[in-house]
Amino acid sequence: MNSYQYAKYLLFLLCLCVLFPLSAQKKKLSSGAFSKYDKVFRGNIDDINLPDYSDGPHFSWIDSKEVRMWYVDHSHEENNISIREKRLKIKSDSVQVKGLKGDKNRYWLRRGDYPVQKAEFGNVDKILVVGDVHGEYDNLIKLLKEAKVVDEELNWSWSDGHVVFIGDIFDRGDKVTESLYLIKKLQRQAKENKGRLHYLLGNHEIMVLMNDARYIAPKYKKMSKRLMINYPRFFKEDTELGKWLRSLNSAVKINDLLFVHGGISPEMIEKDMSLKEINEEIRMSLQPDHGKTQAELMKEVYFPGNPLWYRGYLMKTRNYSIITDEELDKVLNYYKVKRIFFGHTEVETIRFLKEGRLVAMNVPMGYDEIKSQVLLIDGDKYYRIFIDGKKESIE
Repeated sequence: MNSYQYAKYLLFLLCLCVLFPLSAQKKKLSSGAFSKYDKVFRGNIDDINLPDYSDGPHFSWIDSKEVRMWYVDHSHEENNISIREKRLKIKSDSVQVKGLKGDKNRYWLRRGDYPVQKAEFGNVDKILVVGDVHGEYDNLIKLLKEAKVVDEELNWSWSDGHVVFIGDIFDRGDKVTESLYLIKKLQRQAKENKGRLHYLLGNHEIMVLMNDARYIAPKYKKMSKRLMINYPRFFKEDTELGKWLRSLNSAVKINDLLFVHGGISPEMIEKDMSLKEINEEIRMSLQPDHGKTQAELMKEVYFPGNPLWYRGYLMKTRNYSIITDEELDKVLNYYKVKRIFFGHTEVETIRFLKEGRLVAMNVPMGYDEIKSQVLLIDGDKYYRIFIDGKKESIE
């Protein structure tokens, strides 16, 4: 290798480090946690030219009778972005519309706000729990197929079972839009079949809905820059996805099991907050007319022990220590549950902690060195279901 070739090789390695700076090292997050799976792009967005893609549709309500339906199309050959759009007249409270050319999907639109799904269910025989997806749509559909939740056409095929998404569909990965529409469709289909799909808000949903886009994938960074639109604008209160997201819960209780993104901290017990109150308070914070300052929201809703940011089941921070057995028992007794399932803090396999009273669900998707997996609860039996179809009993 001559000096010129060696210089080119060093330049290539440098480019890899810029594009993928965190693939083999730990990165300190603003929350105080450490993760080697935190994808943050630090290169030059203008240097990226992705394969052809179409993002959307996005639906923006002009008024109560008209919707703008639009797609963002990217051409690899020309390295440019264009918009396709259509105006739709809405004549009923709920309507299904066809995608535009090249999109065979159908989309439900709802005039007005989405109804809030209740947060407590009993007599459920089977539950599938999905950890943080972070835009890894391709892995998600493989997992749902292996678990028999969807058929080959990605329609609900799980009868009256329940599926819980533990939060963080947003950020890092580059198929967030596809993931959201699939979950939204399945939520409707599940209810039609006497099942339920619970999509719980995670901290990354909150970040985007509150105009914090620092963790979005390079695809969305470049798309937003070219369009001169802040990425969170795709999910504002006047958009179909934005309305739906603002209706979601942050915690759900099924049988005697509790599901939440970050975790229920001892501080929540001191606040004497029911699950209903937790859900209502976080939904309130996402409304434009909540009437609170940013400082008030951070102190009253998003304090360190908040259910969407808390990491005290697995690690200590400057704000709290790892939860003790006594503290955990108080939490479980307060909400009358025997287990809490949580995401947010990464683990390399689904783990039962504290003698089975806690279940860590955030196994990062989209990494060759980690097997993507979901958790099946069938009666009183628990199984890991892997992306390759393997089913493993958890004793």
